[in-house]
Amino acid sequence: GTSDPYVKFKLGGKEIFRSKTIHKNLNPVWEEKASILIENLREPLYIKVFDYDFGLQDDFIGSAFLNLTSLELNRQTDVTLSLKDPHYPDHDLGSILLSVLLTPREEQREAFQTQSLRLSELHRKSQLWRGIVSVTLIEGRELKAMDANGLSDPYVKFRLGHQKYKSKIVPKTLNPQWREQFDFHLYEERGGIIDITVWDKDAGKRDDFIGR
Repeated sequence: GTSDPYVKFKLGGKEIFRSKTIHKNLNPVWEEKASILIENLREPLYIKVFDYDFGLQDDFIGSAFLNLTSLELNRQTDVTLSLKDPHYPDHDLGSILLSVLLTPREEQREAFQTQSLRLSELHRKSQLWRGIVSVTLIEGRELKAMDANGLSDPYVKFRLGHQKYKSKIVPKTLNPQWREQFDFHLYEERGGIIDITVWDKDAGKRDDFIGR
């Protein structure tokens, strides 16, 4: 009864931005930010929403167009777009909310600095990232037993710079199956080493470290 939504933005047929995937949610909150160089304002921004499916083709949820000529210069505009499926134009597929700021090129950097103060440092730097690394955590094999019952309750933590993810906990097993996806943004000024640690969840006391 849920989806794992992510959003793709296209301009002139080219993908220019892809959001992270938010799992098991019909009301996702992304709060991601991208800075896009627009050559032609008459080219609409094409927005497509998908449901991520592990190992299968992702499901199309719906799409919308944003007419850039309707935006006022230097004014932050909140936009709500209704998602549609071209094959079923009458179906209500939900909506997507954007906050858009259109600035002339020379003012761009300054405007973004002031507009994005309410976002965290990470989101401010989203305009500088150069790619996405999608990591799919599949399974663990023959992990170390940390509990008295000869088993563990393993989970995995990922860290790349300021970005952190934590998998779900799989109880009482040394061969956990996760099948979860995590998306990292790669930045210019930082190396690409992802720190991966495995832990055993312990209720009421500190979790046991299994390995890195």
